[in-house]
Amino acid sequence: MISLRRYTASDSSDWDAFVKCSKNGTFLFNRGYMDYHADRFQDHSLMYYDEKGKLTALLPANERDGIYHSHQGLTYGGFILSAETRAADVLELFKVTADYLRHNSFTEWRYKQMPTCYHRCPSEEDEYALWRSGAEISSCLISTTIPLNTMSLYPDVERRRRRGMKKALLAEYEIVESVDYGAFWKIMEANLMERYGVTPVHTLQEIQLLHSRFPKQIRLCLAVKDNTPQAGCVAYMANDACVHIQYGHATPQGKNDGALDLLYLTLIDEFRKSGFRYMDFGNSNEQGGRYLNENLIAQKEGFGGRGITYKQWRIKL
Repeated sequence: MISLRRYTASDSSDWDAFVKCSKNGTFLFNRGYMDYHADRFQDHSLMYYDEKGKLTALLPANERDGIYHSHQGLTYGGFILSAETRAADVLELFKVTADYLRHNSFTEWRYKQMPTCYHRCPSEEDEYALWRSGAEISSCLISTTIPLNTMSLYPDVERRRRRGMKKALLAEYEIVESVDYGAFWKIMEANLMERYGVTPVHTLQEIQLLHSRFPKQIRLCLAVKDNTPQAGCVAYMANDACVHIQYGHATPQGKNDGALDLLYLTLIDEFRKSGFRYMDFGNSNEQGGRYLNENLIAQKEGFGGRGITYKQWRIKL
């Protein structure tokens, strides 16, 4: 018999310890990451215990307008599980959660499923339980993920990506790790405003705060020429299975010189040698997956990436 209760701030140590040992958690579920924007979301995370009182699962979540959400401040979510969790346990997790939500007058449950590249061992019991619960997919995004482990089939890297790398090497670019987020944020903000009329998801102050809390997990990687950053990206060491790359941008000179090609191919080689199984570029969608940015995904696929989905489900209560 599984019981649940609502998370409180006094549970943070137990919460973080469980995430660290879970089979599908990443550092984004640590409370130090989740709570950096606590003022924007009404947290309603849940903790689950077996009949012996042992913590057995977590559910990062918030509430809004009578709807229960997998945490809206995170790209992915769902149940965080231990390696001992079995299919029947997850069916029970869904049942007790749905009962709890109905009792608390929620009308709908929106569940973000963890993409498989972040699983440290097989962890799709929730998809079976979602189907059994009559859930419907409300959003499906396609992400581009590069296999890194030695047992994988490696798709070919496009010649133009290798030509770009050689061009950057001839131009004497260096790949460095930096903490100068301010310099890179100027490059990124200019690109996003010019191309899409938007600003980054994280402000400069937010990413600096998160880096200060997770300096080993959040890395700024730059392609530098003559001591000046011309391209860069932020790498999230999500867990020991997967690295997530986001905010890949270059200056006009960096684009012309192939700086991002050199940066990405250097990181792929580094992460492969470090033992990661996947490098995830993130999705290339808008409108909940209805629109695919074909140019963007083609660039990512050019580095040998192939598709993994980010799904969100809707359960009527």
